[in-house]
Amino acid sequence: MAACEQSPDDAHHLGDEEFVVVLGAGHRLLSEDRVGLRALEGEPWVRFDRDSALDGVLLSVLRDNGLTPTTAARVSQAATAVRWVAHGLGATLVPASVVPHGYEHLARPVSPAVSQPVIAVVRHDPGPGETALLELLRQEIWHATASLSLVS
Repeated sequence: MAACEQSPDDAHHLGDEEFVVVLGAGHRLLSEDRVGLRALEGEPWVRFDRDSALDGVLLSVLRDNGLTPTTAARVSQAATAVRWVAHGLGATLVPASVVPHGYEHLARPVSPAVSQPVIAVVRHDPGPGETALLELLRQEIWHATASLSLVS
């Protein structure tokens, strides 16, 4: 879950996951290691359902950086957004971990960096399975875009 004001006492902060912008093949900004958000002014956006957390993040990030989004399309799944962007429909902003295999070359971290906490919640008295899963999740690297092959 993402952090919220009502995160339970049994929440464990595992790290922070970085968001990436996904751009269409041949986009001028794919030559950058990190894309400045203001360089995306005027881009059409593949957005998410109006009540989704991902659309809230995208809208907040764009507004915080003085950008007014033009919506090219709305989707319910992040993988769909990435695929539509790959075919030239616009740009999208997603957590690095949701970029489908084979599309990593179209993703770039943004500047200023955008991230959100990754939190695991277990019941107050977790059993051995929950404890083992939590330990496994703690070994994961949540903070980097290292899972992306950002080498051009």
